[in-house]
Parts: sequence; structure tokens; C-alpha cells
Amino acid sequence: MPMKLAVAAASKRIRTVLPARLSTTTSSLRRCLSTRDLTLSSDSSADPPAFTNSRIRSNPRATPSRDTRPAKPTTPLVVKLSSKDRPSKFKIPASVSKTVARELLRNRYLFAEYSLFSPHRGFQKWKNHGILKHTKIPDDFFRGRIPIKLYPYQVDGPRFILASPALSEKKEALPPPAKPEYGAMRSHVQIVAAPTADTPGACLLVHYDNRRYVFGHLSEGTQRLFTEHKIPAAKLSHIFLTGKTDWATTGGLLGMILTVADVIISAKTAVEEENRLRRKKNKPDIVHGGPQRIEIHGSKNLEHMLAAARRFVFRKGFPLDAHELRADPRAANPENSEPDYEDENLKVWKIPLVATGMESRSRSSSTGSQNPRKRKLNSSEEPEAMETLAEEEDGEVVEDVPAGLENDEEKTRLLMQTIIKHMFDSDWKADTLVEQPLHKVKLPAKIFVRDDEGKITVYKGPLPGRDANVPDIRVLVREPWPGALIHRLPPTDPCFDSTCYIVKNHARRGKFQPANALKYGLPKWTFSKLAKGESVTAEDGTVVTPDMVLDPPIPGHGFALIDVRYEYLLDSLLKRPEWENKEIMEHIDAFYWILSPEVKDDSRLKDFMAKHKSFKHIVLGEGMNPNTISFAGASGKAIMMHRMDPDRFSIPNHNNQEEGLPADLASVAKLGKPGERLLLSPSVEFQPKFANALMNTIRPIKELTSTHAKAFNLALEAQEKISDPAFAARVAESEQDIPNRDAEIVTLGTGSALPSKYRNVSATLIRVPGYGSYLFDCGENTLGQLRRVYGYAETDAILRDLRAIYISHLHADHHLGVPSVLARRAAANAALPADETPKPLTIISTSKYIGFLHEYKDVEPLDWANIKLLTLIGTGRKPTDDPSGPPSADLGPGNNHFNMLPGTLCALQPASFRSSGNGNSSDSSKSQALLESQTGLASIDACFVDHCLGATAAVFTWPSGLKIAFSGDCRPSDAFAQIGKGSHLLIHECTFDDELIGEAKAKKHSTASEALDVGRKMGARRVLLTHFSQRYPKMQAPVLDELEGQEQSVSREKKDRTVVLYAFDYMKIKLGEFKMAERFLPALRELYGELENEEEEDGGAEV
Repeated sequence: MPMKLAVAAASKRIRTVLPARLSTTTSSLRRCLSTRDLTLSSDSSADPPAFTNSRIRSNPRATPSRDTRPAKPTTPLVVKLSSKDRPSKFKIPASVSKTVARELLRNRYLFAEYSLFSPHRGFQKWKNHGILKHTKIPDDFFRGRIPIKLYPYQVDGPRFILASPALSEKKEALPPPAKPEYGAMRSHVQIVAAPTADTPGACLLVHYDNRRYVFGHLSEGTQRLFTEHKIPAAKLSHIFLTGKTDWATTGGLLGMILTVADVIISAKTAVEEENRLRRKKNKPDIVHGGPQRIEIHGSKNLEHMLAAARRFVFRKGFPLDAHELRADPRAANPENSEPDYEDENLKVWKIPLVATGMESRSRSSSTGSQNPRKRKLNSSEEPEAMETLAEEEDGEVVEDVPAGLENDEEKTRLLMQTIIKHMFDSDWKADTLVEQPLHKVKLPAKIFVRDDEGKITVYKGPLPGRDANVPDIRVLVREPWPGALIHRLPPTDPCFDSTCYIVKNHARRGKFQPANALKYGLPKWTFSKLAKGESVTAEDGTVVTPDMVLDPPIPGHGFALIDVRYEYLLDSLLKRPEWENKEIMEHIDAFYWILSPEVKDDSRLKDFMAKHKSFKHIVLGEGMNPNTISFAGASGKAIMMHRMDPDRFSIPNHNNQEEGLPADLASVAKLGKPGERLLLSPSVEFQPKFANALMNTIRPIKELTSTHAKAFNLALEAQEKISDPAFAARVAESEQDIPNRDAEIVTLGTGSALPSKYRNVSATLIRVPGYGSYLFDCGENTLGQLRRVYGYAETDAILRDLRAIYISHLHADHHLGVPSVLARRAAANAALPADETPKPLTIISTSKYIGFLHEYKDVEPLDWANIKLLTLIGTGRKPTDDPSGPPSADLGPGNNHFNMLPGTLCALQPASFRSSGNGNSSDSSKSQALLESQTGLASIDACFVDHCLGATAAVFTWPSGLKIAFSGDCRPSDAFAQIGKGSHLLIHECTFDDELIGEAKAKKHSTASEALDVGRKMGARRVLLTHFSQRYPKMQAPVLDELEGQEQSVSREKKDRTVVLYAFDYMKIKLGEFKMAERFLPALRELYGELENEEEEDGGAEV
């Protein structure tokens, strides 16, 4: 309807244009067509009678005009014509040409300088009278242009709009950010995170109406904090990381990127779908107004860290640019005041703080290994091609880097940028087939051939590397993802320099003063032009410029963010030239400081703040900000469950008392609090009123005892039942054959995909007294969850006792917490007495994750000397295969790393950790002794499962006989059930409820009933369900109905039965306490049923 009204308005205006001006318009249109060699009808030389005989129709409802203001000045429009019978210049009155152009543009019928007009009611008479005529357009007319077919009106044939000659069919890069003359009206800075157990880094959010910018650390837990406080990520376009590149500053970056990518891609997809529907209704397209890409700025090794994640990060249609600060922007000219980044909202100056006295550590000293051996590439191979990690006779891993890139920094950076582009903005398609010789195909690969009729069929002949007689034919295979072609990045060295920033708004236009404009006799309709920065000519010829009627520009205000957590950075901080540059520092209102206990007492820091006392100094730092609870939703539920079952649930460890700043520092600075804001525009104002309120830990208990009194009373009955000595005696008698009943299972994260308000992602801690601690999967912020459960000191003790970390598969929600655990463990071991030797830690996973660790260890100098790696490789053997016979699913020699078919068994690498398989008991004893000395385990059995490529499930057995099976993510697996026979505990994923069996199959997860069925096949004595879809914000209530009163026995011992429990974040339960915890199922069902009803009444949960 709006388009029809606009078309009618255009038609009316054109019909009522003065006849004297119509001949000009007609001539202009004739020339417009003739310049493209288009034919006009014979009678087109004369003005159409319909126009020449027309008169202006009066509106009887119109009132006499009372507007006595002077008419708008008319500027002639100069149009260059062809050399055919015309003067050199021809002037068209602007009022006429703008009227026509405006209406055409409004209705999307005019493109570029020359166009053909689509016939509609406004121009139907022009076509009928010969001004426009359908003409056959030469084929080469569209060369270099994009023809766009209009809506199919089909008036004497189709019409076209011709795009500008400058446009090309080639996909062009997005234009650089605009540099406006004046800045945004409203903006503020908000403290999103201060260092706590939940969020170990400090983070600021700079807010504009059109964009959001993150400054500081994107540490683990930051993404979840955005969800907790309902901070939308849809407008996030830039991330400016401070400090050095390590996991402390970037641990949450990959998770945040994936979340933002999914939001933006979903928005683009929705716009494309909407446009598809709009085109069917002949409506114009709409444009996605959010960010089109994301840019990340940081220190050296940022690109290396991102590229190392290529094995498990892949998105399409999400351009991402990484910008490393590798050189001092003001090294050549200290007085240079040009910003290092600028867009329509802000200006940013990057400040590198050099690590004084810190020699660059060599790669061999930081990693504890020699430089990787390089393979010489054949001349026929691509430069980027490289071998996969391969096993030699001695079990050592051979790593390769692309040839020619070892010492060429520019080529290395180009390689990194290319990998990052393929990770986020690749046009690769999984169904694209490429042709190549069969002998060059690398397995595993689906191979196709064309039959005699040209149809594509699956190839079933001899395979390269497996069979001797491979035919010399060309076959079709799916094109591999380009990032997978690089199996090893060029080495790099850790960098200890810190990147800091000065951020400032653009100046804003001064206030318009109408009185000044009236002095020059300007009419009011000119005021808007002056306010927009345009000059206007008065009646007396005076040119009135904006500065004559506007107040002086309002300068842009800003802040500095300084990350100086290490003493070796202070000298560089004091010597930076920016502090003396008046143009940079003018109108800076605050300094935000990210500090650590190492520097908080340094007098140089206090003296610097005192010297610059005109700025407000705000400190964010570990050991200074209190360890307050960041995730109130999850903690509130944990406090409720602690009141119901204090033996299994504890109050999250926290501290609401500010430790405060040292006296000298407190005299010149204040402690920042999450939520506080600094308003930068339209005025400057510090706003502490927005600080996040501290969590009231008494409120959940009051809510439980009042609102949920029925659930609380059921819990009291359960407490009374389990406190009966007779009940405890019966439990102990029924579990006499279960070893290590004091083994403790701690579910640190029980959610799937991404952290949510109520659940963190996957992580389960197993503590077996006498053997050590073990982590099964280690999702983002596992370290923070540990600290909430045990506190800082006991967490360090657990990490020193950590013997193994098992990563089931490569999905990011299962392993992004590993580097921070390794970093904290290294710090805890460093505090050991000199005569105490740290225990070795073994990381168990497939080659792809081990490859990620090999590359990341170049970035951060962790305690790699005490870290051992065990790789799970394929055997092609199924549990039902004859041990003395050949494997039934083997892909051939040289492909052990690719035998990852679901249902097949894994073997440990190096080979010294597995038996030879020839029945030699001596070899088996040696491998078992070696495994036990390194991990405390008697055996590790694993198999590949149906989820993603390389997904595994594993069974761990201790020398005491304790056997625990862990599923990771998977569909139900008979092979897993077979190797887990007789397990004392099965920890199995339960992503979906039984009603969503179709979605479980599509996403290759398990339902509750399927997980329980695996437990029955195993004969597991205890089953713990975990890894729930985040669509269930608090718990999967239907599962409790099935678990309550579970009486089916799957044990050979009739006196015992299988006990099934549901996992919660922060839950601690011993293996011998399952029957006690089972008594609380009725209370939990009642509690969470009521909570779900409350959420529905409130409009749903925030997920």
C-alpha cells in the first residue's frame, strides 16, 4: 500500500509540472536513451499531447497559501550530451530533475546515471506516447554491469534497471569505516566484569546506539556473564584485547566469537528469508542493519592462537579480521597524534608496553621440546601441503610446518590470515566434488566415480594405502576444508608485551542558534541544511556557513585502559610519549587500571597516578576486587539444594567483603565495581548507581522455606530417612563389592553447547583417594567452577593432584577450559618446596586435540615438562572381532589416525602404553605398569562413537578394580556398552527428553531412556545423567519422574540394584552415597516442577 501511494504521488506531481518544463524533461529523457544507442519512436520528437494540452488541476479543498517565505534558490544541473545536434551544454531546472529523480528513486526504479524506467501508472503515458519504447538491447550492453530484472509487468516486453558501470560481478570487500565530521550523541562505558572466580579477567563495554565495543580481557566466563545480565551480543563489532596473548586474556574469546557468529548469521539468514518472501509480493528488499563482520585487536600471537583453533572452529558468512600490534605506532614520531583505529563512533590509540628485562624465550626452552622436524616437499606438491602427525618406530610424533615459512614473518602472517578467513568466511561447501587421481586420495574419504552413462556412483574398488593393485584412474572426492590442509602452524615465541588503549569519542556538532540565522534573513526551511553542515545563500547574496550559526563543536571525551599486571611492564609505562601529547590526552576523563597483587604496592604506580591526578583512576584487579558471585541464577539454586541436602551440595565459595586497595594506592584511585558506568556523551558523568547489587544469599533459603515449603518438607523427610543408622547399614552391606566407595564425583558443568544462566558446559571431576584426581572433559570456566566448589587453596591442591584430563571430542564446549587449568596447575606446582617433585599430568584425546595443544604451547610457556600426551588412535577393530584375526574396519597401513569409524576401538599412542596383542603377558604387564606410574590407572579402553568425527567414549579402570565409564557426546553405542561391561559408574549424556528423539538422532545425542538402556547393557551399578540441553533452564523435570522409584535390577547381585541420579552444577557425591541422594528425588521433582511453572508464568527463562 505505501508503494502504491508513493507511485500515485509521483504520477500526480509529474502530470502537474509546468508545460514549459516538460519539453526540457522530454529532451533529457530522449538524450538519456540515445546515449545508449536505443531507438525512439518517430513521433517522440514532439511533446505528448497528453502533456501539452494538460493544465494544472486545482484542488477544491485546498486553502490559499499563506507561505510568504522566499522560494528556494534554483541551481542549474549541467548534463553532458552526445555530439548529435546539440549545444555543448544544456541546463535543466533543478526543481524538475529532482522531482523526477526523487520519485523514481523512492520507488526503486532509477539506478545509476542512465536507466530505463519500468512502466507504472506514473509513466504509462510516456511509454504510450513514444517517449519510452521497448527496444532490443545488444548482448554486449551489459558487459561490466549487472542486469536486474524488474517485477514482471510485461508491458510490451520486459524492462531492465542497469546498475552503475562501476559495479562488478566480483564480490567486493566491505568499505572501510566512515570518518564522520561529528560523533554520536549518546555513549557510555560500563564495567562488565571484574576479577572473580567466575570471571578472572576485567572487561569493559563501550556502548553506542549502533555498535558495541569490548575492551580488556575476554576471559573464560565472560560470555556467560553477558547472558546473566542480559547484555545482547548482536551489535558487538569490535574486541580490543589488553595485555599479552595468553589464555587468561583470551580464554573466552573463541566461545564469544562462536556465539556472536551464530547471532549475526541467524540475523542475516532471517533477512534473506524475509527478502525472499518480499520479492514474491513485489516489495523492496530490507537490509540487515547489524554488524557485518567482527574485528579483534590484540598483541602478538593473536593470529596464531585463533589459527590453532581451526580444528574445531568453523563458520560461514562471518568475516573476521584479527589485528596484531607488532610495532610501536609512535616509534618513528613520538609526537604523532593520529589514531591507530577510527570509525564513525570513536578513535583508538594503541599503546604497547614492552616487557623490560624479559628476554624472548626460545621455543625449545618454553615448550620443553626440540624444534619440529620439517619434511621436504616435492616440487609437484602445494606449498601449504603437509604430512599428518605420524608415528615412527619409537612412538615419537613427527610434526611438520609448511615449507618456506620457518623464518619468513610476512608469509607466516599471510598464512595465518588465510586460515582465519577460511575459519569464518569460507565459501567451501561439504558437497563439492573435485577430481583427482585415485592414488593421491587421502583416507578416510568418500570416493565417487562416473559410470559409462556419466552418472556419479560410489567407488568400491581397491583403496590407496590398503590394497596393492590400485587402478590408475581419476575419481571424485569431496573437497577438503582448506583449513584442514595445514596440519602444523609455523612455530612462534611467547610474547610478554602488553597492549593498552586510549579511547575517545569524536567531537559533536555545536548547538544550532536560530537567532543567529535570522540575523541573516534566512527562512526557517534552511535551518535543517545549516544544522547538517551545509552552507546557505541569503537573499542579499551572503553565503552563510554552519560555523556562523552553530556553537563551537563539543569535544569528544574518552578514557584510557592500562593493563600492567607485571612488574616488568612499569618502566615502559612511565616512558610512553602519549602521556605528554596534549592532543591525545585532552578530554580524557578516566584511567581504568587492570592490576595484580604483583604491582599493587609498587610506588612507581602510585606516583604516576598522583602525577596525573586530573584523571579519575579506577582499579580492577585480582586480590583487590572481592570474589563476589557473578552467576546469581545458578548460585541461588545451589543454595536451595544445599539447604535440602547439605552433604551433596555446598554454598558456592564467595566473599562480599572488599579487600580494598593498599593505603597509598587508595589515596589516588578507587576500586571499580561491575555495572558502574562512565557517561561520555552528551555529558560526562560517573554513574556508580548502575553497579550490580551483591547477591543476597539468604533470599534463596527464605524462598525455599516459604514459596517451596512442600519441596522443603519432602527434603526434611529424606534427611531423616538417611540419618537412620539402619538405613546406612543396609546400604553399606549392599555395596560391599563396590571398590573405592569414597571416590568423589563432582559435576562442575552439566549443560551442552554453550554456557547458560543456570548451567556451565561439560566438566566432571573424579577424585579417587590414593590415586589422584581426574577430569572428564573440561569446558570453559572449569577452573572457576572448581574455585566456587572448593575455594582457591583447595583448588590448587586438587590441581597438583590432577593425574589425567580426558577430552572426549573436539567440540568447543568440552575442552576450552584446559589451558587455564594447565596454567593454574603450573603456578600451583611452582609454589611447591624445592625438594618436592610435581606429579605428571597426562592429557588423553585424539590427534586433532593433541595437535591443538602442540600449537598452543608456542604461545604460552606453561609447565609442559610435566605434561604428557596420550593419543587415542584408530585400530579398525570392533569389540566383536576375533583378537587373533584382522580388524574388520581397517582402512589400511598408514591410516591409523583416520580409523575413526563409530563402533571401532581405540588404541593408545605411544605404543609403549598398549600391549602388543600377541598374548605376551610380559608386554602387557610392562605397558600396564607404565600407564599406572604415569596416570594411576590400570587401563584405558575407548571406542569411537557416533557424534562428530573422532568423538570417543572411554572406560577407566583403577588398580583397585574401580571401573568408571564416560560417554562424552554420542548416540547410544553398543561398542561402548561392550567395553564398559561391569562398570561401577556410568556417566552418560542425556541431552534431550524422550519426546525429542528425532532431534536427538539429527544432532547425534542421546535421550534419557537411551542413556539408561546403555547402563542396562553394561550392567552399571550406578548411572549419572549429565549434559542437558540448555532449553531446559533448570532441569529436565520429566526425567525425574522416570528416575524416582527406579527399581529395575541390572546387577547380578540381587541384593543391589542400579541407582540413577541427575547431575547438577556444583554437586559433590561419593560413589557410596548414590542411594542416599536418591531419597531426595521426590523433593527435587517438586522443587523444580514449581520453578518451571514460575518461569512459564514469567514468560520463560533466559537461556
